[in-house]
Amino acid sequence: MASKTKPVSHIKQSALDRIMPRHAPFYFGVAAGLLALALSLWLIPKFAVAIGAIALFVVYLVLGAIKLPELTADYLRENAADEDAPAGGIFLVTLIVVGASIATLFLALNGEKPDGLEVALSLGSVLLGWFTMQAMGAFHYAYEYYQVPEASSGSKKKVEGGLDFPGEEEPDGTAFIYFSYTVGTSVATSDTKVTSNAMRRRLTLHLVFSHLYNTIILAAAVNVVMSLGGG
Repeated sequence: MASKTKPVSHIKQSALDRIMPRHAPFYFGVAAGLLALALSLWLIPKFAVAIGAIALFVVYLVLGAIKLPELTADYLRENAADEDAPAGGIFLVTLIVVGASIATLFLALNGEKPDGLEVALSLGSVLLGWFTMQAMGAFHYAYEYYQVPEASSGSKKKVEGGLDFPGEEEPDGTAFIYFSYTVGTSVATSDTKVTSNAMRRRLTLHLVFSHLYNTIILAAAVNVVMSLGGG
């Protein structure tokens, strides 16, 4: 069977790609978050952390969704080596913001008289943080998968990136979104096989993180019901 891999040496860089390189959604998100935080500290300091976090997460998710259609298999293979910032640093900054959102939520819930708006904003920031972390994981998996050199398998070339997706199509950005959100929601890999130890290490961190985050969200939901319901 002939390989469906297409030559990628002539892929043109789109205007969107020039404006938004690999980590641009994160940069714009941080800028929006800092601006929202500064304005909130001046106008409504009580809600500043939650509003700043929400701004970061919303901008990241929106820009990520805009960029997603460009992430074809050919595009990812051509741009897999792009690295305009350390991925570890990006995850660390996002984790700090997520941690601040979680702390703000539980502080709001444990006050003598919880403020409904403060609780809603804080809970919203925690939920958006979950979606953001899963999206970041998806984009990271996508680029890491195609960074691995192609290897021969009989007469067919294939990419050995640590994951084996079912079907004949090469995985694009949507496939990795599916994979990452499956891990986040079910703490399992569903129909995608993990084929390398390096990917297993990354996936173990993702699984543990998702389990803990899901537990926190469940605990927060119970606390919200009890606090606002007078329990």
